[in-house]
Amino acid sequence: MQLNSGEAYQIKGRTMKLEEDDMFVQVENPVDFESLNHHGTDLSNYLLYQDLNGYFGMLNGPTYEYLVKYFWVRAEIYDKFATKQEEAEKILLDPSLKGKLKEHFNGI
Repeated sequence: MQLNSGEAYQIKGRTMKLEEDDMFVQVENPVDFESLNHHGTDLSNYLLYQDLNGYFGMLNGPTYEYLVKYFWVRAEIYDKFATKQEEAEKILLDPSLKGKLKEHFNGI
């Protein structure tokens, strides 16, 4: 598999005024085996028998907090309904835009 030279990739600018260092990522384990053991349910033999230790090790594995923070300050959210409504309004104003790509709408 060969990747592009990077021409198709862009590093997005920030979409939030919040700094990464101001954010706190709460990391939890989806399956808390310690709590289960404390309450008398030991699943370790079942997981070992079914060879699922690796899966739960990955699932409960490390969280890369810096990458999570980096993603969130650059994330964009689109409301499909509002976007469709805005598109319809622009097409009403300029019928030649019907069937055009989103990039053609930006200057209007």
